Amino acid sequence: MKAISWCGRRPLLVGCVGTEALLRRCARRVPAHCDLLEARLDLTGLCGGEWLELCAAVQAKGLPVVLTIRNRSEGGAWRKREARRLELYRRGFDIVSAIDIEIAAPSARLLAAAAHRHRVKVISSFHDFAGTPSLNRLLAVVRRGRRLGADVVKIATMVKEPHDLARLFAVPALAKGPICVLGMGEQGDVSRIALPCAGSCLAYGAVGTATAPGQWSCSRLAKELKRWGARMD
Repeated sequence: MKAISWCGRRPLLVGCVGTEALLRRCARRVPAHCDLLEARLDLTGLCGGEWLELCAAVQAKGLPVVLTIRNRSEGGAWRKREARRLELYRRGFDIVSAIDIEIAAPSARLLAAAAHRHRVKVISSFHDFAGTPSLNRLLAVVRRGRRLGADVVKIATMVKEPHDLARLFAVPALAKGPICVLGMGEQGDVSRIALPCAGSCLAYGAVGTATAPGQWSCSRLAKELKRWGARMD
């Protein structure tokens, strides 16, 4: 399993995969530009029971996989029992390099501890599709994520006004430890490139169809990060 370092000087580019066809294509040939591949199992489905083999094929080609099964309460497509979701995460521990679990998930702490026992990294995430909370609330989210055992805390909020962006830009400067911050929606477009240049350790791009509002393609994101000195070929 390839180790992930969150603390490099440059952000890691995460390629998001949201369909079964794309995951199968990535298993045959990993996409260019990506440092990590996020397998959105809530969107791809179980791929006829072959999702583990597909993730293993990506890993075997040297591209670490982040397993995400996003609950519908935070914009995902998972609508089945929570116990089933946790079972799928646990099945992935022997294959993937990292998991993403919502901070608000009831089993977030136990899942993070189990992941760490298998040397799997944990991204603890928070999503707000209605707006951007206050800076104090955002920093409280970061602290809660750390208490739950996060290796990286990820915050994604909808940007509607300029002061929403200002709050998001303050988070990397004030938060302790690896942090990923991004703004969603048309008004958050600039954050996709600017925040990785300002301390956000992950930049999320789409391998195919976008999996979040305002998400750039991996190729565009890689090109712009390189142009601004935040990425090398």
